[in-house]
Amino acid sequence: MRRTLIALTFVAGLVAACSGSAATGGLPAGGTQAAVGATDNANAAAASGLDPCSLVTAAEASTVLGEPIDPGKISSPGAPYCYLYDHALAGDSVEIYLTAPFEFLPNQSSTAGVFEVTQASGVGDAAYYVNDVGAGTVGLSVKKGATTFVVSVVLKNASIAKLEDMEKTLAISVAGRV
Repeated sequence: MRRTLIALTFVAGLVAACSGSAATGGLPAGGTQAAVGATDNANAAAASGLDPCSLVTAAEASTVLGEPIDPGKISSPGAPYCYLYDHALAGDSVEIYLTAPFEFLPNQSSTAGVFEVTQASGVGDAAYYVNDVGAGTVGLSVKKGATTFVVSVVLKNASIAKLEDMEKTLAISVAGRV
């Protein structure tokens, strides 16, 4: 799960880097987009004063997944993510990931066979899904005011449409707390 979000964030960063603009995530001299993104995400979390684990409850995650959530949350102080997983450790999970504003790219194009971008409505100021075609996973990127975040749900045997519905349900709750 975490690797999928990192991959999606990295792909979004690569798309931004292709524009060559510092305002849209162009590479600084001698740096890498992945390193910049990781630093900016931690900075975004710290600057916003938000703890990603305060943005979603175990009860909400349990309701969406249809199974109990382990009370332990994987996160560390200042980390830009909160990972909630099923009690049985079967691989089902919910992740809230605070992102740097330059990584929010609602107008990016899909890349055939790699990822598909679909606009979402009814949550935050703007939102879009990124479906990792090869992995069969999806994440919902949301912008609410100056805060940007990704909600991702992993549920074995769930269709992309079902995952998108679950992510939207959670993202509406998260956006209400931002």
